[in-house]
Amino acid sequence: MAYKLGAVDDELNFDSEPALDGLHVRVTADVPLSAFFDLQIWLSSGDPKQMRDAFELFGNEILMSWDLEDDAGPVLADGAGVLSLPLSLAISIVTAWTEQVGSAPKARGASQNGISQSVGELIETAT
Repeated sequence: MAYKLGAVDDELNFDSEPALDGLHVRVTADVPLSAFFDLQIWLSSGDPKQMRDAFELFGNEILMSWDLEDDAGPVLADGAGVLSLPLSLAISIVTAWTEQVGSAPKARGASQNGISQSVGELIETAT
């Protein structure tokens, strides 16, 4: 019997950002490796078009739900919703996801078998 890939979802952890206490963001934790690297490369490119594409990809392919509201009411949990956020909040959400899924559950923030789990180091080797 073959191993079957399945969707894994997770709630983001904002422990390092007390200002976001109470924000609940549900995301898919398993995306194709190509999407993970595309997101990282586009965000670090400095190219506004690629950065916009990265946030839109996050909203459309990774973001599942959130309890986020603005003055007009609930903010849609999709690419358009992500693009409507203040830059600092959008970066905080994407960074939390990257840090959570970019490391093995047993070794988050650590090294396993001498292989760094740092997303920054992964990006450097991919570019």
